[in-house]
Amino acid sequence: MGDLISIVVPVYNGENSLEELYSALKKTASANNFKIELIFVDDNSSDKSYNQILELHNQDSRVKGIRLAQNFGQQNAIFCGFNYAAGDYIITMDDDLQHQPQDIVGLYQKIKEGFDVVYAIPQGRKYSFYRRMGSKLTNRLFNLITSKSKNIRVSSFRIITQKMMKKITAADKSFIYISAVILREKAEIANIYTKQQQRKYGESNYNFLKLLKLFLKLYLYYGRLPLLKYLRSDKEQYIIAESTFKNNKS
Repeated sequence: MGDLISIVVPVYNGENSLEELYSALKKTASANNFKIELIFVDDNSSDKSYNQILELHNQDSRVKGIRLAQNFGQQNAIFCGFNYAAGDYIITMDDDLQHQPQDIVGLYQKIKEGFDVVYAIPQGRKYSFYRRMGSKLTNRLFNLITSKSKNIRVSSFRIITQKMMKKITAADKSFIYISAVILREKAEIANIYTKQQQRKYGESNYNFLKLLKLFLKLYLYYGRLPLLKYLRSDKEQYIIAESTFKNNKS
């Protein structure tokens, strides 16, 4: 296969899972003859995540690492990784081993049918009340502020084309929400359905206050009312403390 696949993983206190995730990604790439690069973006973890990333980088030059100077949130960490991704296709997935690396095969096969974005949607998984409520509210908000089809679902496990990635990195908002940008671009979107594993390490940090804050920020930064622009922050999208890349991009 000639395509390069960039896999961007936002990392927060993921030191226990990174070695296992890397091994599974390497195995999937080898079994399917995928040419990959792995970009781990440490969102200012309080554990030794970045040290683990550096160890993986020293073992395998395909692994790249970025450590952010403060906690900017998962979406902005992914956005940072996009600015370094060189792939023909870019995959985003979580660091907690719930997203299965072997499902990358299905994502890649589907996007080669001509889509701009393909989301992997888990089936048969029981979520917490807050997680279910968050998904429903976000879905309704996307229906309100974008032209999203009701038949399409979104998730943090997805593959996008390089062309779509460049549209995302052109976003000038301080708060980035990747799927909101994608839906605003009226992309050709598809879903595949997968089995998602239970979290192996750590605990979800979903709670009502964080859910409410996310919902309000989504509306503030991506709502259509002209007056909203006067309420938006103009702070940095991300600040890099250190990285394995020779030249840091801003």
